[in-house]
Amino acid sequence: MRSDEGWYLDDGGTLVVDGFVSFADGVPWQSIAEQIRAVRVQRGAQVERLDRLFAGCRHLTAVDGMENLTCLGGAGADDASEMFAGCSKLRRIDLSAFDTSRVRSAWGMFQDCRELREVVLPAQGFPELREAGGMFRGCRSLLSFDFAALGAPNLEDASDFFRMCTWLDEVSFADARTGRLVTAERMFYGCCNLERITGVDGLQTGRIENLSGMFRFCARLSQLDCALWDTASVREANFLFSGCSSLSQLDVSMWRMPRLQAARGMFSSTPIDRVDLTGWGAHELTDTSYMFDSCASLREVVFGAMDLSGVLRAQSMFDGCTELERIAHEGRGMQNVRNAARLFFGCKSLEHVPGGFVDLALAEDAYQAREGCPAPLP
Repeated sequence: MRSDEGWYLDDGGTLVVDGFVSFADGVPWQSIAEQIRAVRVQRGAQVERLDRLFAGCRHLTAVDGMENLTCLGGAGADDASEMFAGCSKLRRIDLSAFDTSRVRSAWGMFQDCRELREVVLPAQGFPELREAGGMFRGCRSLLSFDFAALGAPNLEDASDFFRMCTWLDEVSFADARTGRLVTAERMFYGCCNLERITGVDGLQTGRIENLSGMFRFCARLSQLDCALWDTASVREANFLFSGCSSLSQLDVSMWRMPRLQAARGMFSSTPIDRVDLTGWGAHELTDTSYMFDSCASLREVVFGAMDLSGVLRAQSMFDGCTELERIAHEGRGMQNVRNAARLFFGCKSLEHVPGGFVDLALAEDAYQAREGCPAPLP
């Protein structure tokens, strides 16, 4: 199959891009994506856009000559979304000389590249990159990543960045510039073999609003140096550490979270034995449901003077905390809670709850709120 439109597919299944390629009707080789085994970009090759350029080429194993590819400009040069999405046989790609100086979105750029093990990133990085949600989502063969090499000081969205990278073992944030990051939601979700995150203590987090699910199901992560994170802008932290079944020690005592609204399942199913929330000052908090659900080793939670009067949903907050012995709280309690079902369900070691910590007078659902818990409640 040949074409006079700047590209052709040779007899061996190599897509040769050797001239100007128009995208008036979408990616012109999309209909033959199943036949493409390799890509070779010749000098002088030009395309109108980058998004979904090689998406769906699931038999693609090699890409050569990316340094020869030029995107003519306009919005097409800004967007590299899903550029290689679904290239499930691609193991390595060299983008070291590829021009990404104008790329603002790399959403899902390598999504579901299941055998991808190595990406040589552009030497100049992605200086204008704003959105990289799901960039490596589903790259289950990726073993390590140096975030500094991304070269994206303007990055705002890193949600789902490594989601379900199930063989990812190590990530480095050393020297990475993340000061403009707004969301890291589900960034490492499902990275069940992740053991080391170096430089995470220096991560610039001052603008982050959403941390929900960031480390959810990182089952082998045993250490996380996040004590000095600036969390002043965080609004949502749902299931942040949920399922981190090796994370027995976690220091969040120095966090300041004045804007936090939702902490649903934040520590659920972790083996932590003590949590100190003294400095949080989360006076906008409305949802603490499942916050410590199934924390079977938890013995003490220190709330300090945190104002919990805005909490409306607290169902299963301590459900299954069988070793919980002490709750320390001196501020305004959950006096307006509407859902308190299974609040202290199974807390068989808890014999005392601070006066005023919770008032069930307005609760619409308090089903089994203290089932199996000896501590008296109002």
